[in-house]
Amino acid sequence: MKQRILFILPFLCLLMTPVQAAKPGKIGYVNMQEVIDKSKLGRQAQETLKKKFGDRQQELAKEQQSIQQLQQTFDKDKALMSKKELDKKTAEIRERKKKFQQKVAQLQKEVAQEENKLANRILEPTPAIIAAVAKNKQVSAVFERRQSGLLYIDDGLDLTAEVIKRLNAKKLDPK
Repeated sequence: MKQRILFILPFLCLLMTPVQAAKPGKIGYVNMQEVIDKSKLGRQAQETLKKKFGDRQQELAKEQQSIQQLQQTFDKDKALMSKKELDKKTAEIRERKKKFQQKVAQLQKEVAQEENKLANRILEPTPAIIAAVAKNKQVSAVFERRQSGLLYIDDGLDLTAEVIKRLNAKKLDPK
């Protein structure tokens, strides 16, 4: 009996000591798309994309407009055309549309690759910056606003502006 009491006594002591509640963690969030769009590096990346692909995008816009005008003219005049002219014009429009779509697809692929490269350059230093901001503001967890699954979160928990400010202040080597 004495052994049982000696065995149970430490557990009873543990139960009688006040249990300290875990400190509730403070959370925050960062909108990474906003970091990309509003940071200096993000604006530089947008300018780079415009310089690199702007002319080709304008050319494609002109080509699209030309095809639309050709289609409108065809639709207006097709009642007056012979079967042979009709077939020839239809084939011509179809071929131009096909080439146009191939050019658009190629440009979109190149733009997407360049965007990914530039976005990775912007996002590379951000985890360390987010960690520093979280530590400074005593935040236990930081979520990505758009991918977190949170349906509502107080705007006061937004760390995005501070992350952008620190990212802009950081000297990064140009690549």
